[in-house]
Amino acid sequence: MRKIILSSTLLLSTPFVAVADQYNLSLQYNPIVTDSGIVTTKPAATVDHLWDVDVQSITQITDGVYRIAGWGIGNVIAVEAPEGWIIVDTGDDVKVAQEQRKQLEEKLNKEIDVRAVLYTHSHYVWGTQAWSNENTTIYAHEWMEKHLLADNGVSPLAGTFSTRVAIQFGLLHPESGPDAFPNKLGFTMDKLEGEKGYQSPTVTFKHNQVETHTIAGTEVIVLPSPTDVTDSVAYYFPEKSLMVTNAMNAGSIFNLYTLRGDRYRDPIRLVDAADLVLSYDFDHHVDIHGGANVTKEAAENAIYEFRDSMQLIHDQTIRAIKLGNDAQGAAEFVYMPANLRVDKETYGQVESHVKQVYNGVMGWNGWDVYDINPLKTKTFAHQFIESLGGVELANAQAKQSNQKQTLEGWQWSLYLTSQILEIDPDSADAKHSRAEAARALGQRTSSANARGFYISEALLHEGKLSFGAHHLDNYQTLTQLLGAITMEKLEKSPIENNVEYIRYLVDTRKAEGLSSQFNLKMSDSEHAFGIQLRNGIIQISSQLNSGVTVNLSHSDWSEVLLGKTEFKQLDKSLADFDTALIIAEK
Repeated sequence: MRKIILSSTLLLSTPFVAVADQYNLSLQYNPIVTDSGIVTTKPAATVDHLWDVDVQSITQITDGVYRIAGWGIGNVIAVEAPEGWIIVDTGDDVKVAQEQRKQLEEKLNKEIDVRAVLYTHSHYVWGTQAWSNENTTIYAHEWMEKHLLADNGVSPLAGTFSTRVAIQFGLLHPESGPDAFPNKLGFTMDKLEGEKGYQSPTVTFKHNQVETHTIAGTEVIVLPSPTDVTDSVAYYFPEKSLMVTNAMNAGSIFNLYTLRGDRYRDPIRLVDAADLVLSYDFDHHVDIHGGANVTKEAAENAIYEFRDSMQLIHDQTIRAIKLGNDAQGAAEFVYMPANLRVDKETYGQVESHVKQVYNGVMGWNGWDVYDINPLKTKTFAHQFIESLGGVELANAQAKQSNQKQTLEGWQWSLYLTSQILEIDPDSADAKHSRAEAARALGQRTSSANARGFYISEALLHEGKLSFGAHHLDNYQTLTQLLGAITMEKLEKSPIENNVEYIRYLVDTRKAEGLSSQFNLKMSDSEHAFGIQLRNGIIQISSQLNSGVTVNLSHSDWSEVLLGKTEFKQLDKSLADFDTALIIAEK
């Protein structure tokens, strides 16, 4: 790496030239050092400018329409209507939303009356309290809140999702210096810890239906637009000739697969969503991400670039499968025209997207029969390292591989150290080599997703990763911290979610041969559940069974989930549930 201090708008090498082999294209950049001391790549250093979020701004798009941007990667859109203002999405937290509202009102030189909040999807909904009043109606897709609570509330996946979000978005990285995140695709701890002012929708839209609503005295057409999540919608304002979308813009390839993990994003549903948007006539287009498109031509070009890149990744992955490739082979095979790909892998990377499509179409199995019944992870590591002559020689190879100062050398070092640390988790040499290799790749990738994981890995193995007062030796510790259920979480969560949670607490080794059932009736609501343990699973149904009936309040049930009340205390016939379940914090 050339240690030269440059403006973040300059690159150390000549402009990128597309080549026939695009594999790992997002890694093939010379690193720069920005004027703030961050070691990264030109695309990563300049993406904020590309997305027009490098400064906080209130920009008038057309008469009565404003884009509020620069507080993060998510835009807020304000639309003036005959009966008051409409706010589309509300951002990351209450403090940010308060600042945004204040600046909008200063620009308008008047206070505003927000009559409606429209959520595009479940990701930017946390500042609503700062915008709303008793006369504000909140609109969203009928699945939006379900998805929101599945990722953030009482859910067996909440800890894993939150941990991988922290890794990918650099929440655990230093705020300054070479390892700091180079753009707003990284988040601060406020993303997790900031005051949340989410409010539930009062009007919901049916899934996959076009609906027309009169909102604050203006016509709004709601379009199904399942982009990154299936609860996503687009909003068309005919009187403003305005289309507001989620994740449908040019400049960066849409994150078809996000390294933090998410439900399958089918590229063809994104293509269909774009075609539906393009069937409407509008002059102005503002997406939740990226700059505004203020002419018809710019809007169409941006949306076509988005949809065509999605179709290409889908179609060429299918073509790769047709030619006999597995997932890795498909990732190496797919080629995109330079105008669609070069310098545009600033969020995710194409190889990840291709593998996701392969898995969505074909599943995990390729052509190598070894993968059908592979060795256990630890067994493979032992045999592999033994074939190299043992841990000491393997560590020497990893060190030598790093010394090559090549992408292939650092990649091979990561693979070697994965196997070494499986055998010897405390190997200082392996940790050092792994941190060195991961940081080198993180400094050379244009992808924010990849940088987040690479730099986090380097910090982890250098012992520099912490969350609050907790020093992190592994990510599993953070998963348990962020996924732990508390009385506060349980009280805020719908009772249906809390009851369903016990399905994921079954230890099948302990539950083998056990069978029991009961009915749970809530004393403070109309909810009732039939709950049955059998065959190593718990089935929860709205149909009551022949077992005993237990009457509990929401809080009483929370005490059960927290291990403060045992099932046998509810009724002695339910002791098998105590045996079968691993209750949180018990």
